[in-house]
Amino acid sequence: MKSFMYKFLFAACILSAGILKAQPAPFWSEDFHAGFPAGWSTKDASNQGVVWTWCSNPEAGNSEAGCSPIFDDALNNQIPFQAATATNGFMTVDSDMAGQLSQNHKSQLTTSKINCTGKSQVFITFQTHAGRYVVDLADGALLQVSNNNGTTWTDFAVFPGFTERWTKNPEEPVIDLSSVAANQANVLLRWQWEGNWEYYWNLDDIKLYDQNPTARHNMAIGDFFYPASSFAQPVSQIAADTFGFYAYLSNKGLLTQNNVVLKAWVEEEGGAVVYADSVTVPALAPGVVDTAIILNNVFAPTNLAVGAYFVHYSVRADSTDQRPTDNAVSKPFVVTDFTFSKENVPQLATRTSQDIAWTVANTYRITSGLLDKYVAKTASFSFGTNPTELPIENVKGTVELFKVNDDVPANWAGFDNTQLFSGSLTWVGYYDYAATAGIQNGDLQTTDILDLNSGLPGVELESGARYVLALSYDDASKAANHFFNKDINYTDVVSTMVFTDRWYLAGFGSDYAAVLRMDIALATSVDNKPLPENAFNIFPNPVSDVLRLKVDFNEPTDATVTIAQLDGRVIRYENRKALTNDVLSYQLPNLPAGNYLARIATKEGTKTKKFVVVH
Repeated sequence: MKSFMYKFLFAACILSAGILKAQPAPFWSEDFHAGFPAGWSTKDASNQGVVWTWCSNPEAGNSEAGCSPIFDDALNNQIPFQAATATNGFMTVDSDMAGQLSQNHKSQLTTSKINCTGKSQVFITFQTHAGRYVVDLADGALLQVSNNNGTTWTDFAVFPGFTERWTKNPEEPVIDLSSVAANQANVLLRWQWEGNWEYYWNLDDIKLYDQNPTARHNMAIGDFFYPASSFAQPVSQIAADTFGFYAYLSNKGLLTQNNVVLKAWVEEEGGAVVYADSVTVPALAPGVVDTAIILNNVFAPTNLAVGAYFVHYSVRADSTDQRPTDNAVSKPFVVTDFTFSKENVPQLATRTSQDIAWTVANTYRITSGLLDKYVAKTASFSFGTNPTELPIENVKGTVELFKVNDDVPANWAGFDNTQLFSGSLTWVGYYDYAATAGIQNGDLQTTDILDLNSGLPGVELESGARYVLALSYDDASKAANHFFNKDINYTDVVSTMVFTDRWYLAGFGSDYAAVLRMDIALATSVDNKPLPENAFNIFPNPVSDVLRLKVDFNEPTDATVTIAQLDGRVIRYENRKALTNDVLSYQLPNLPAGNYLARIATKEGTKTKKFVVVH
């Protein structure tokens, strides 16, 4: 099952852009297909030489003069500029290339004069992508407009309120310039970036309109609730989750949208729907942004088999949406044989900004009412280093497993965050890790989890309990960058945590999921409270591809059926209701030849028997 999880790729819902009904035509545009436009100018008002340049190829990076790096490294995870006509050229300013400056650069790109006479309204759109490191784009990135040959300028924020590192790729703002540009014959536009050793700012596909180009009908789904508590959960533990659903809706159009339907559904890989629900909002006014819409019902995933699944959301209204690309979102989760994970694949590496030892941790939950016992068997994680700071083979750390105390509520209110070994946690497992020669950045490392009391591999997990699996980088290894994935936003739940001077329950952000996985296994193959010998029999034995269990109970009995490796790692798991005299069949076509376990657990006890697979 591990190999399936690692290879499984996140899916993206790609929808047709549709026809933009009643979309006005621009009266002026520039897509930079002919290079740096005649009559335009660029300068650095700080006189440090950080200027805008023309780039012909968004995939060139800094291999081509005039182009900026793509920053597709593990930390930033960017892709080439995605503007509609970026492949025929665009403008860029590379702040990173200048390095640390004695003062902020002020990089200005100014158009030639634009005639807006007869235009009682002037709106501008353009496609853009930017990355900042020091100066917030909300303050540093401006569109400036002049109607008096540059004597005075009026500022318009390009990214108002933006405080993240990278914008969307591309971002497409719509800005009303009417107060300065309407009915003016000599309009100048100037893009100014004030920054200091930032990343870059790309610009393309500029259009001016004499009416608002915003679509009349344009609903959008923004953030949404990812209902699975972990991207990957063992089949024996998925029942611990109860999936609720909500999403944030925006009416980006100019008109009220009536009978807005938000739908959520869970789908198996292959298309079979296992759950669906919807809610209708009678009307959503224009200008409504990120309103949380909650669906009333919940989904209990008690009978999901091992495999891949998707959580989908969609929105529609009575009017046909003119820009449907943001009308649907989708994220996957998987049910595994024995692996807990918050992510699918290492994606980017980072560490705390504080120059101290630090800890990263994931939370995992065990289902209630288990008829069998399980142990936390191994931990897996990945990290990287800058070799000039810390050779990767010198990294050391400690794996710790904590049980969250029962008096900590579901929302973690009152959690003691003051120390690593918190009063709200009970330390139950550990492993002292040291890197070995030859490992590379991002390699997945796997260790045992040793019981704190016995020192033996495997920590017994309590039914219904929450656990925190942590990896601590000591002072000598504090420069290690741990790997994360940002494909899933664990909104409103405690998922990945970080400890520096205290526990930060949101870690580096709800969308930073640490690569820190936990494998579980059956606690024992010994029947401490054995069922009668005839509780079930295996036939045939040896088996090639179909295993049959003949079950014999005197009265209807609820049972858990588990097929496992000899070390307890689960291969197949199933809850069955009201068994009496039944024959259960299980396809086992991919199991290698060897010895395995079949086990039935009830409230009265367990019975475990070995069987042999032959080919």
